[in-house]
Amino acid sequence: MQRILFTLLLLLLTKPLLAFELFGTNINNTDRDQLRGIIRNTGANVVREAGDDNWYDIYDMSAKFEQGKRLFVGYEKTAGRFAFAEYQLPYDYFDMMLLRLKAKYGEPVVRYGRYDSDKLYAWNIDGIDIRFTQDWNRNISQLVYSQPENLIALKQGYQQFKAGQFSESLKTKETYF
Repeated sequence: MQRILFTLLLLLLTKPLLAFELFGTNINNTDRDQLRGIIRNTGANVVREAGDDNWYDIYDMSAKFEQGKRLFVGYEKTAGRFAFAEYQLPYDYFDMMLLRLKAKYGEPVVRYGRYDSDKLYAWNIDGIDIRFTQDWNRNISQLVYSQPENLIALKQGYQQFKAGQFSESLKTKETYF
């Protein structure tokens, strides 16, 4: 089963799909409930799905996908539109994934960091920002798809939530105190 899911992911990254297609679905035209169902159907284990106080879903991909660790998916709160998907991969998988991303999306814009090894590979295809980096401190690679307008809306909503509702929420809804 792991090999099947891995093969499906590799096929998705190598066949000529539009950038906004993730898990075989157009993420610009889907909502939270549809994408959650699609992700669950890939065999991902739900760690947490966003609710009133949580702003993104977390899935554990390691049980079904050997190279996978965590998948984080965020949605703009009011309409439930896709804002971002961050996929964590093992550090040593970086070179293979970079080759696959280049094959699918073409040559990236490369942004250099403080050290030669600090590089961000970026694409913007069909309104979706795609970033791929290595995180040396956490020993992972990160692949992030984001829809800029929805991501801004998500961040603004979160700031409003923190400013006006966070302390009240902790008093009434959190059970771990």
